[in-house]
Amino acid sequence: MDYEMEKEVMAYSRYDRYVAILEIIGAVIITGFWIGWFLDILKSFKPDDPLYETYMAFESTFPVPDAWIVVLLLISAYGIWKEKSYGSFFAAAAGGALVFLGLIDISFNIQQGIYQHDPLAILINLIATVGGGTLLVWFGRYHFIIKDDSSQA
Repeated sequence: MDYEMEKEVMAYSRYDRYVAILEIIGAVIITGFWIGWFLDILKSFKPDDPLYETYMAFESTFPVPDAWIVVLLLISAYGIWKEKSYGSFFAAAAGGALVFLGLIDISFNIQQGIYQHDPLAILINLIATVGGGTLLVWFGRYHFIIKDDSSQA
């Protein structure tokens, strides 16, 4: 079997446009989080907390990957809205990135006991992994087909 990109992508449904709106909202929320983070408004731990140094070291690695996700979400939303085939590709890419970062976050949060101190982190991590997985599967189906080349001999 080999993978081949479809030349023509199915027309996007109205539900896909709703997802494009959610992608824009997600991009705004991620951006807003980091603005709040850098302004010291949205940090889950205070300097006197024993987990502060560990949390800060870990969390401070995420601005660049999250910025990448914002770019992917916005390109995807624009492409879907304009019914361009690249919209589904960038949605699937954003979905994969969200799942990856969500799983890293979940792993760290469980190992360090973060969920005991910040229960909202559970919701954020679930939204990232489930939402990302949904993007990946929902829009991935538009973009790739599997061709069985065993009949070619």
